[in-house]
Amino acid sequence: MTDLEALTAALLSQWQEHGGSGGGPIGVSELLDKVLPYRIARRVVEVDASEDYEALVLRLLAEEDDLVRVEPVDAADLARATVASRLPDLDVLQLLRSATVTVTDRTAARLRQAAAQVARQRAEPLPLAEDLPAHDAMAATPAHAVEAVAVAECWSCSQELPAGRAVKFCPHCGADQRDPACPSCGVAVEREWQHCPDCGARLRAG
Repeated sequence: MTDLEALTAALLSQWQEHGGSGGGPIGVSELLDKVLPYRIARRVVEVDASEDYEALVLRLLAEEDDLVRVEPVDAADLARATVASRLPDLDVLQLLRSATVTVTDRTAARLRQAAAQVARQRAEPLPLAEDLPAHDAMAATPAHAVEAVAVAECWSCSQELPAGRAVKFCPHCGADQRDPACPSCGVAVEREWQHCPDCGARLRAG
């Protein structure tokens, strides 16, 4: 299975496990922020960096290997042109957030077994942000997301985290395990980002 097929299988599995119908259509914004964000893809698809994840998503939106259909057509054209460039500008992905992607029936049939295998690798589907209890929100610190996701190891010190529970802070180094969010607009962001990709707000000093 290619890395792009693995991404598509994970997308299909995550989409359907959270109540999505068939293969979509799935909003690109929803894909990036809720259905298969980097924090999940890095474990189920085993991408090493957020740039690798974004490059894979761009290839998917370029309809590479005919795995999906993207609407509008202009969005797929832009993704193809970006992927084909010598130095692809990954920021173009943010311009494609309003587009939709649909896993084709032919692809779904071919990857159904792989998608089931991806699902079995997890004890249960990872929750979408709106599915979490309100008490998980960290109201006093809006720069952090409300989601507390149980992960295998701490992102900061790489020590193993307690299993079978939602871990908010690492018991070894104290690092916050919840996913960061923009303090201005609330969209999910990456820890290393300096500015929000949606509203441009500064995320951290530096």
